[in-house]
Amino acid sequence: MKKLILSIAIASLAITACNNTPKEPTRDELAQSIDSIESPIMNAAQIASVDTVQGNKLVELYVQFADAFPTDTLAPTYLHRAAQVANGMGLIDDMVTYYDRVIDNYPDYVNLDECYYEKGIALDNAGRKDEARKAYEEFLEEYPDHFLADDIRCALPLLDMSDEMLFEHLTNKAK
Repeated sequence: MKKLILSIAIASLAITACNNTPKEPTRDELAQSIDSIESPIMNAAQIASVDTVQGNKLVELYVQFADAFPTDTLAPTYLHRAAQVANGMGLIDDMVTYYDRVIDNYPDYVNLDECYYEKGIALDNAGRKDEARKAYEEFLEEYPDHFLADDIRCALPLLDMSDEMLFEHLTNKAK
């Protein structure tokens, strides 16, 4: 009798434990969570002034959505936004990871050109000139006739200049 009661208790405990596992949020629940955090951040005057707690939570939700629903049309958009928010918080390595995910996994993403370009600009601003050069060159390879292509072609030689040389170059050009 004790064995029967013990078996029932163990089975009951196992069933209860299985029912208490947290359920994964649905697509709509994740999108709603993103919207509730994203609106105030994206409406801010500058994304660079993102509160890191809210920014990290938003990036986490973007990535969670893309991981859970990789074929959803919002997945590349959310990864693109994750890269922008990470960049605004100075998380350059994370930014590169998210841009690369979009570039590698979503070749038909409507704003793919922006991903290449923004990645190059952010790397350049972070002083990572070799990586910026590579991003710019990839942009030119993919979008040689893009309206920004000539600007990038003009900017590439500037990556080789020291700050002093760049200042002198720009000063002479302004005369």
